[in-house]
Amino acid sequence: MNPRRLGILLGLLAVVGVGVYFYQSSNEKKEQEGKSALYKVQKIYDEEHTALPEAEKAQGVMVDVDAKYPKTVAELNGLLASKTINKRALFEASMKLGSMYLENGNPTKAVSALQPMPEFAKSSFQKASAYFLLGTAQERSGQAKEAYDTFQLGLSKEVEGLKGEFLLGIIRTLVKTNEAEKAKTFLEKLRKDLPGSKTLELAEGILGAKSS
Repeated sequence: MNPRRLGILLGLLAVVGVGVYFYQSSNEKKEQEGKSALYKVQKIYDEEHTALPEAEKAQGVMVDVDAKYPKTVAELNGLLASKTINKRALFEASMKLGSMYLENGNPTKAVSALQPMPEFAKSSFQKASAYFLLGTAQERSGQAKEAYDTFQLGLSKEVEGLKGEFLLGIIRTLVKTNEAEKAKTFLEKLRKDLPGSKTLELAEGILGAKSS
């Protein structure tokens, strides 16, 4: 997946995730603790981001996350190790840390940060989102087989907005593990479910390049 498509999807997931967190309160005290913790993280992140040189703030510029956002990373890791913070906050913390690593070219650390994210998810959309991010990180870190399994789990959640991305991810990982023939089965599913889509065009290009 190219950085632009990933960025758009990450933005969508972040907006939906925050919406779910702030408006579906079931345990007022824990929800408030989680809200306060995430607000603190965002404030620290904003301060560290503001302190970056202008050249490092440009869209598409990758930075060393641990070096440039040390307080944010420490705070997020502290949240993820917490035994009292509610799962909605843990979901957001895992997504934030994993996305920071993923967007800045460190997929191996992203995998570690995102690994527990599905466990924290509540809705089918959250589960699918977690599998999408984790699968993307696994694929980028060279774990094609693991990414294939993760994308399959995400596809099983039957979330319409992510179906095409999961099928495309499955096709990519099968090609990387030299299973192009198996990938054609998922290409046919794309043709049936998303005819004329950009996702289908990308999938056809991947398999066309493999067979040429």
